[in-house]
Amino acid sequence: MSTEDFKKLLHRYNAGKCTQAEKALLESWYKEFEFQKLPELTNDQLAEILSIQTPPPQQKIKSLIPWISSAAAVLLLCLSAGGYLLWHKHSLPQAAEKYTYQVPPGTDKAILTLANGRKMVLSGNQAGKLAEQGGVTVDRTADGKVLYSSSEKQNPMATTLYNTLNTPRGGQYNLVLSDGTKVWLNAASSIKFPVAFNGNERKVEITGEAYFEVIHDANKPFRIIAGNEIIEDLGTQFNVNSYTDEPLAKVTLISGSVKINGNTKNITLKPGQQSQFAGQGFKITDNADVAEAVAWKNGLFKFHKASLPTVMRQLSRWYNVNVNYEGKIPDVEFSGEITRNVNMSEVLDILSYLKVRFKMTQNNQNIIIEGTE
Repeated sequence: MSTEDFKKLLHRYNAGKCTQAEKALLESWYKEFEFQKLPELTNDQLAEILSIQTPPPQQKIKSLIPWISSAAAVLLLCLSAGGYLLWHKHSLPQAAEKYTYQVPPGTDKAILTLANGRKMVLSGNQAGKLAEQGGVTVDRTADGKVLYSSSEKQNPMATTLYNTLNTPRGGQYNLVLSDGTKVWLNAASSIKFPVAFNGNERKVEITGEAYFEVIHDANKPFRIIAGNEIIEDLGTQFNVNSYTDEPLAKVTLISGSVKINGNTKNITLKPGQQSQFAGQGFKITDNADVAEAVAWKNGLFKFHKASLPTVMRQLSRWYNVNVNYEGKIPDVEFSGEITRNVNMSEVLDILSYLKVRFKMTQNNQNIIIEGTE
């Protein structure tokens, strides 16, 4: 982003005209400024960069004007000095092409397939009983969850009755299994599970991405099949990302403990660790960015030095659009966060600040990223 672009964005913020995406961009820069503990600027330095009136000498910027100007000054100084950038660019196209069409964000929606093959489309917030299978009641709650509740009349054969919950691209959904375990499904994901757990183990199978809060039972381990991995709960909260179009399958542990079996090797994660599995072996990352891993569950996109394809894969699933590239993929990195409840046009605003060129088709289903020459 050029100095002039940034000054315009700062003026829009001060005038109260920033979109949510632009505001989030500025706030992310400020957070990174504080995290990096970069040196504060004097008033003279700020005045030189932003062309504002010079206040009394030697007064530090934090005590002078709103924090956002401090962040802007530090960022612009880094731009001129070639230092650390939250938005880091290498080789970028010359101009951004403005979009015309609006794409709304995803919503709570899913398809529940019952054991008899009946499919139920779930959307909106209408509460009520959905079905009864083997003595297990399936309800939709007022806060938008599918809830499985066992009764005294539960049929022992209920463990052989499997349901599947699928979220489409542009959808997400919450589920409470019959043992009380809570599951959040991200877009383009699925979970297959028995309506009741009566055996020696509790086993489910997922695709895509899911967040679990497992009710621990030492006598009945909870196991998740995700691609080539089997994840066993040892009393925990964790996120599983196993999209087939991602280069790595990731398990991020928030609390408790999980054991992961991948091919011939077993590992056990501690809170704050993340396993990365590429079909050959594991890599364990200590002090993983847990907030980034579970941001989707909390209604956010959050990235740290993410490549453009990494960002666009998440956007394509949440906004239900296809992304294609023409020419060389722009070499850009993105760090920051933004709410997932904005139209895609606001997210594309951020790309335009990076001088990434893109086009959208009239049916809103395709975004073409124009690469560098």
